Amino acid sequence: MTDKQRAELHEDEAQLQPETQENGVMDDDMEEPSQQEWREALEQTVKQRDEYLNMAQRGQAEFANYRKRNEAARAEAFDDGIREALTGMLPFIDNLDRAIEAAQESGEQGALLEGIEMTRKQMQEATAKLGLEEVPALGEVFDPELHNAVMRSSEGEPGTILEVFQKGYSAKGKIIRYPMVRVAAE
Repeated sequence: MTDKQRAELHEDEAQLQPETQENGVMDDDMEEPSQQEWREALEQTVKQRDEYLNMAQRGQAEFANYRKRNEAARAEAFDDGIREALTGMLPFIDNLDRAIEAAQESGEQGALLEGIEMTRKQMQEATAKLGLEEVPALGEVFDPELHNAVMRSSEGEPGTILEVFQKGYSAKGKIIRYPMVRVAAE
């Protein structure tokens, strides 16, 4: 340490020391705080501490709520993305079902039909892992919340679904396509 640095350090220490008389006793101008002043200072400090603690707790609670809302929004956005992707796959599933149905109606047998059925089964397994489920319709009681009635018929048990024109599907707890059905008139 240089002499200049020592001198600066000595000056800083001198500024921090209270002014004293030559004999080392404090001046009479500087009085000790009274007990009442200490009590008031302590009460004020306790109030400030309580305010700061309250602000910190509120900040923590707000952040925890923000994190929960953010996680819920992120999960919902992820589920929406899955539902949108599955909705785009539905025409392929429909076409595979139509191909199988047409082959069975014409009496087709063989490798081609088996290949289409295997492809449909793989598609069903893959989409089921993503949460795709078929909405039950044929023979069920018509529910306007779950089914889209496009035709009415006078035959059959009133309110019962008699025919399904297009299958309906749900994914992650929401309907992504309503089944189009024919319903027995009431």
